[in-house]
Amino acid sequence: MSAGVLSVKPFRFAKHLAVHALQHARRSGNGKPSAWNRRARLDHCIRWLCRAQDVANGGGVSEGYHLYHGWLQPYPETTGYIIETFLDYAHVTGDSSIRDRAHRMAKWLVSIQNPDGSMPDSYFRKKMVFDTGQIVFGLVRAFEDTGEEAFRVAAVQAGDWLVGVQDPDGAWRAHALHEIPHTYYSRVGWSLLALDRVSGNARYRDAAAKNAVWTLAQQQPNGWFAHAAFSEAAENTPFTHTIAYTLRGLLEMGVLLDDDRFVRAASKGLRGMLPTFSVDGLPAGTYDREWNGDASYTCLTGDAQLAIVSMRLAHLEDDPDLWHRGVAINRALERHHNLATTNPNLRGALAGSAPIWGGYIHFAYPNWAAKFFAESLLTELRLSAEDGSAEPGS
Repeated sequence: MSAGVLSVKPFRFAKHLAVHALQHARRSGNGKPSAWNRRARLDHCIRWLCRAQDVANGGGVSEGYHLYHGWLQPYPETTGYIIETFLDYAHVTGDSSIRDRAHRMAKWLVSIQNPDGSMPDSYFRKKMVFDTGQIVFGLVRAFEDTGEEAFRVAAVQAGDWLVGVQDPDGAWRAHALHEIPHTYYSRVGWSLLALDRVSGNARYRDAAAKNAVWTLAQQQPNGWFAHAAFSEAAENTPFTHTIAYTLRGLLEMGVLLDDDRFVRAASKGLRGMLPTFSVDGLPAGTYDREWNGDASYTCLTGDAQLAIVSMRLAHLEDDPDLWHRGVAINRALERHHNLATTNPNLRGALAGSAPIWGGYIHFAYPNWAAKFFAESLLTELRLSAEDGSAEPGS
């Protein structure tokens, strides 16, 4: 996620919302274990995302629900990768209505694409590298699912723009957030490999490989990555969210490039964090260069992403401990998943932070939190049978 309304808008009503959040937590039973199974939670995540699409009126997905501001405007970046999750869910469930929603998202994204192939940010003003990369994921999947050439053409135009503005060292600075390089743009490199799947143009693969090499060069001996934060001010304390972005992008590039260096680097980064996880299975909200974390809150979006990375690496490395770590994160996230409330704006949502006034996306339910939790549950369901009979090392 770049820097939309939820992350940067000044908030002047913190005291009022803190009271509201506490009252809501008591009413909804958040923080207590529940008997809801993985499939039910997955269904509720998707239903909430459907509501986020419906309130946006046009095909895109609302950036999220804020306890004071209500539903926010549609967000192109996250709509892009929500398409993938919707199509994965439709494949698992056979729900054609979810598939149709994913296609509507893709058509909306094509309709707002800039003439040069770039994609705008949440304010529909700036051309953004990261946002464009995440939208490529959705356009590629929409093309693969429908065969509609318009989606492939839009993805190629976006990819050409990304390659054109990439720096010689493999990083992106122009049209990057704050015009500085970020290792979490490894997800942009990964998106170019998705495009390589449907384009037959080696330049996308070459650009992704350059980005993977640059990202790897930013890793410290203890596994921590420099330049993993949104801004220079936060350089030494990136959110778990952007750390996980970095790990996932590098991991998937390693798999698709068939280069174990990048997979090993992702594994090293994850394993550097593991000893810091709390007793309930969740990491801190931010981490410094020595893996010291701010445990006053946890970043729920980053937690879901780390669960995915853990389970993916568990199967690649045949490591039962990593598998159990990933599953444990999912079970811990369930305690924060909002199912007891009858409020349709919150039921099935996941907050940015726990507690909700924590440092990442406070007092709000961003759409990408529900997306990554849904993806994590899909990953768990795909990589293991419901009865838990299939796991690495078994």
